[in-house]
Amino acid sequence: MNKLRFTRTVIVRLVIAVLAWGFFLSTSQKAEAESGLTDSQRCHVENIYHEARGEGWLGWALVKATVENRVNDSRWPSNVCDVVHQHKQFSWTLNPNKITDIDSYNRISKFVTEGNHSNFNGVTHYHTTAVSPWWAKYYEYIGTAGEHKYYK
Repeated sequence: MNKLRFTRTVIVRLVIAVLAWGFFLSTSQKAEAESGLTDSQRCHVENIYHEARGEGWLGWALVKATVENRVNDSRWPSNVCDVVHQHKQFSWTLNPNKITDIDSYNRISKFVTEGNHSNFNGVTHYHTTAVSPWWAKYYEYIGTAGEHKYYK
């Protein structure tokens, strides 16, 4: 019986060690990606990660353009972080999830820091294709990319 208890204890400790090591690696990789980001870039990266991480370059660029176009429009706050965190503008900010896909986070970080991107014809709004928000009829439809419809 002692041998069985010893084996269980060793296995439990190994599992804990592996989980702790994985957590350490993921947080250190994220820290590396974040270390060179400005506040505006970090807000862009987090917003793109939560809104469109699975949509690739075009979806990322459209989400980024939406925020940038709002920053340049007097109807919204004048900086990226205030636009992203404005109440009820981006649903993920109401209940933020942890960043778990470090590879996507790092790719999006690289994308955001690589330079300027198009304003995509002044896009200022989007929504997932799964919903039909009341406000959509008041804006000019620009197009659909991935799982989102875009408007200005």
